[in-house]
Amino acid sequence: MVDRQSVGNEFQKPVPAEVKLLDLVTRIVPSAFYLIVLVQKFNEVYAFIVGGQALGDAAASWKFFAEIVSRSSTILFLGLLTILFIIRLEPIKKAKGILPRVLAVAGTFSMTLVTMFPRANLSLAQTVIASLLSLVGTGLSLFALAHLGRSFSLMAEARRLVTSGPYRIVRHPLYVFEAVASLGILLQFFSIYTVLIYVAHCFLQVQRMKNEEAVLEGVFPEYQTYKLKTARVIPGIY
Repeated sequence: MVDRQSVGNEFQKPVPAEVKLLDLVTRIVPSAFYLIVLVQKFNEVYAFIVGGQALGDAAASWKFFAEIVSRSSTILFLGLLTILFIIRLEPIKKAKGILPRVLAVAGTFSMTLVTMFPRANLSLAQTVIASLLSLVGTGLSLFALAHLGRSFSLMAEARRLVTSGPYRIVRHPLYVFEAVASLGILLQFFSIYTVLIYVAHCFLQVQRMKNEEAVLEGVFPEYQTYKLKTARVIPGIY
């Protein structure tokens, strides 16, 4: 879904009322969206558990357990996003133009299209692998989000420069971890069409990284030094 490393400025100009209103809307709308999705996913998990209990032995299977863990991790991730959108800091600078905003929205929600396809008929081993990828990816995403904290954002915006935790190693760990979790989702809905969506999703995310780096470089002089010391997503490769 979203990556933002951004750090506040002590000397900011007074913010006009209309800008504050827009900032409030951009907090409430995505937060409400993720909250609605969270409630939907919670109901799905509840129905899945109840249905599994009715099946008797199925509830005790590793496949059933893996599904529960994977879906529950997604709920935790959505819950954290809901909170961070509300409490995040005001941006110091934003990317100019409509294209960075379009890319941000498309990259964030493109994987939602995958879940609209029929679920693949996976074996026990395949289900466990897919669930582990989703669980590990989501867990690490939570770890990255915890370091971003109030610097989190959907669009290419500068709030605070975060270089601790996973950001000491790569500049966009959240995107990396989300890609892992998304791969788990892809396996659950595997088809040629969902693979194409996943590839397009990864391309959009790379473009978002470039937009974000451009904004951060324009605000924080120390970002250039940080950039030279870290990889974008994979140490020693890219």
